[in-house]
Amino acid sequence: MILRVPRLPDGGRGTAGLDCAMDHAALIDRFYAAYTGRDADGAAALYHADGWHEEVAMAKRREGRDALAEGLRGFWRMLPDVAWERRGYVRAGNSVAVPYHMTGTFTAKGEGATPKPIALHGLHLFEMRDGLLAGTRDMWDLDLFRAQMG
Repeated sequence: MILRVPRLPDGGRGTAGLDCAMDHAALIDRFYAAYTGRDADGAAALYHADGWHEEVAMAKRREGRDALAEGLRGFWRMLPDVAWERRGYVRAGNSVAVPYHMTGTFTAKGEGATPKPIALHGLHLFEMRDGLLAGTRDMWDLDLFRAQMG
């Protein structure tokens, strides 16, 4: 009896999953580069036209590239020096989880508002489709954020 093993789509090298993981990692690197560079339009362009972002703690969801870019601009006005330190990377199929530690200075609206340092642990959840982001979720502790705002 001859057992026939089907050929893998990558010509039998067994690297198709690795290629996918590398594509996902590169997309996430571009995501964080756009965030670090305060490039709202560049970040939004990483999403499909109908892409979405959900702030789980705030129960808010934005859909579409224009809404995503505007949301980022508002976020950066509130935390102009925000930075993320990635603390891992877990991929399962077309989903990736990236734990992070975020720091920044909260800048409240209004005259005489005192800036407050913020430090939070969080988790970005990425859903990919056809080389772009289908959607993202950001999870962090709202109560801790509010306590740090004073």
